[in-house]
Amino acid sequence: MKTSKGARALNREVYFLAASLVLLAFAILPIAALAQDAPLTRQQEWQRQREAKNATLKPHRPGSLEAGTLYVQKERVLERFAEGWKGWHPKLGGLSTGSGFAGGVRYAPRIAEGRVDFQTSGAISTRVYQFYDLKLGAPKLLDGKLFTEFYSRYRSYPQEDFFGFGPGSRKQDRTDFALEDSLVDFTLGRNWTRWLTTGLKAGYLKTNIGHGTDPRFPSTETVFSPTALPELLQQPNFYHTDAFFRIDYRDEPLNTHAGGMYQIAYAYYDDQKLDRHTFRRLDAEVQQHFPFLKKKRVISFRALASLADTSAGQSIPFYMMHEVGGADSLRGYREFRFRDRNLLVMNLEYRWEAFSGLDMAIFGDAGKVASRRRDINLKDLESDVGFGFRFNSIKSVFLRIDIGFSQEGTRVFFKFGPAF
Repeated sequence: MKTSKGARALNREVYFLAASLVLLAFAILPIAALAQDAPLTRQQEWQRQREAKNATLKPHRPGSLEAGTLYVQKERVLERFAEGWKGWHPKLGGLSTGSGFAGGVRYAPRIAEGRVDFQTSGAISTRVYQFYDLKLGAPKLLDGKLFTEFYSRYRSYPQEDFFGFGPGSRKQDRTDFALEDSLVDFTLGRNWTRWLTTGLKAGYLKTNIGHGTDPRFPSTETVFSPTALPELLQQPNFYHTDAFFRIDYRDEPLNTHAGGMYQIAYAYYDDQKLDRHTFRRLDAEVQQHFPFLKKKRVISFRALASLADTSAGQSIPFYMMHEVGGADSLRGYREFRFRDRNLLVMNLEYRWEAFSGLDMAIFGDAGKVASRRRDINLKDLESDVGFGFRFNSIKSVFLRIDIGFSQEGTRVFFKFGPAF
């Protein structure tokens, strides 16, 4: 069957239109592909990477230690624990280093909106160390310009260590003795400004020395003769008077992150019983704390010096001398390791916040004792280094763990309170 001339012309137009559409499609597709594959801008690439990272992120899950510390911080467990109940507060630690774990109770009711300060406490340790005290004061006389305080204390420490005198004492000569004393003090002070305080203190101290009860070591009187330590046979009782001057602008005294404290005190001890142990002592302490990174990092420095003196024919009882060694001075040495008339101690500590409620620290300590004041210098210092942990609230350090390393080995200390 023959196709008409008009039909053939129509078919040619259809074929031409179809071919044109196919050619147009092949021309457009590469352009579209090029547009889709065009390189992204830097901002677009960063956005794509962020989206990919966010898609794989998982919520942070703190470890058990961090979670527990965060809970303590959030729920104010330490603050509530310290606040106590109706004036009753738990008392942890606070006795002599080496006394074992100590616990007790403190009663401090709020009286007259804080214008009267009354506190009494008692504690006993696993090694039968005992401590009892009472304080009654008026801290805000004349709108806070004056303050007074009456303080009384009794303590019984049955296993105090003594290694001998001076930097040459040997750790294998360790002995122990029982220390018992009673103290009554009265203080009158003036707050000149918020950070400047001066005051006077007077009191009576009754002492008694006995046989040490630590079965691991000999008692002091069996190793050191009464000729070297006459106070082993008879102990003095003292009247004492003190004067002190203090500048204190620390942000929180029990968990300091900024500020400083500068203090000097002069004390006179008059032997009323034997007239053989009258002495004078000058104590000076410097603290400075340097914060950075919004107080998340702190460099802390402390220097402490004590110089003692006697008149002719007088001596200082060995148990009244300051000592170097332990959690509050040289943390790489055993407590009470060095003892003599005069001492120098320096501590440097760098602390940083590991997470809320826990600070970590690295530290270095140096110090010495000497029988003569002129030997208190920077020569032949004992030293140590170490690291530690501080479990804290905003206002105080609840628990401090320090691990110190020295030429005499490694020491680990657990203390309820700051290093200084």
